[in-house]
Amino acid sequence: MNPTAFILANAGQDTVLPPSPLPGQDRRQFLRTLGGGILVFVALGETLAAAEAEAPVPRGGRPGLPTDFNAFIRIAEDGRVTCLTGKIEMGQGPITSLAQMVADDLDVPYESVDMLMGDTDLCPWDMGTWGSLTTRQFGPLLRAATTEARGVLLALAAERLQVPAAQLVARDGIVFVGADEQRRVTYGELARGQKIERHLTVTPDLKAFAQFRVAGRPKLRRDAREKVTGQARYAGDFRLRGMLYAKVLRPPSHEAKFKNADTSAARATPGVRVVEDGEFIAVLHELPDVAAEAVTRIKAEYDVPPSTLSDENIHEHLLRVAPPAATVGQGGRLEDGRALAAHTAESTFFDGYVAHSPMETHAALATIEGDKATVWASTQNPFGARDQIARALGFPAEKVRVITPYVGGGFGGKTSNLQWACRCR
Repeated sequence: MNPTAFILANAGQDTVLPPSPLPGQDRRQFLRTLGGGILVFVALGETLAAAEAEAPVPRGGRPGLPTDFNAFIRIAEDGRVTCLTGKIEMGQGPITSLAQMVADDLDVPYESVDMLMGDTDLCPWDMGTWGSLTTRQFGPLLRAATTEARGVLLALAAERLQVPAAQLVARDGIVFVGADEQRRVTYGELARGQKIERHLTVTPDLKAFAQFRVAGRPKLRRDAREKVTGQARYAGDFRLRGMLYAKVLRPPSHEAKFKNADTSAARATPGVRVVEDGEFIAVLHELPDVAAEAVTRIKAEYDVPPSTLSDENIHEHLLRVAPPAATVGQGGRLEDGRALAAHTAESTFFDGYVAHSPMETHAALATIEGDKATVWASTQNPFGARDQIARALGFPAEKVRVITPYVGGGFGGKTSNLQWACRCR
């Protein structure tokens, strides 16, 4: 395996996917097979929990936080810098802004920073991308790891150049002796032949904003060209050899009772396969639009009871069938507040049904090879999705890999419920 070919998914038009882990390897073993280079690990635990305290609580409570160390930064033998993060790119721009942070704190060209995001086999554990927390809460953790990496490089350069580290200056991935810039060594030269792991336990002093040369300045977003040219791949764009798209025949209402169906017109469509299992009928084709058209050709009969709902009683119905309320937090007493009020007003307000409507629909693609499941998912929470899928399949979590391509918006609506992606194994 060539350790210098570790280029990052979603890094721009020249992107190639990183090599897949060897069979039976976990993420830590995979990183160790990369050869020479410098890895900076950060202990997560309560620090990450505090940083993401505003995140929504998933059903069943928060998962146990990992106690191992997670790599955020890698400096490769060719001088390129890899930023690994469990955050995902859903249109808000961290694929660009996080790379700017790394470039500034590590003193490397912005163009030499690659981003690898949302891959549960390769990236550090993360609670999820939500609540506008990536820059203001995760950013300082990433900057701490990057600053630690810079300190490691300066210490290595001091040994190589035989001068105190205080006399060194880093710029554009090169360390100079301040009084003699001809005496220099590149980050790549320092990483070459090295096998260094540093575990960050104390947050180092970060650069002041006034020292930034990249952050806060205009940059073309790294995903811009792919997205405006239509080359960007979302979860729904991934296809496997021999894959078919299925469109399911749906009843006209919840209480409709299936009577019979004539599928002959759908079956006559070239390339279409029809699956019937009692009341369940699905149409399959290699193209989704052909499958969608074919399912409309099925002549189905249902007993549809008359609806008793109207605009006058729909709200009562929704309250009656609503799931039990989930209390996220509780404190104080409403009675005490009412007693302190000079005036009180009570009223009831009704609103129409409102649902998230992201630009990209929910999508996931799953494949199972041997005892390993790989899922490409449109999710804001790849590690939470991994754990859900593992439970649905009965697999250990380490045997499930979730890869998150570009996500076209989510607004919190793509944080969970991906178990269905693997139920048809």
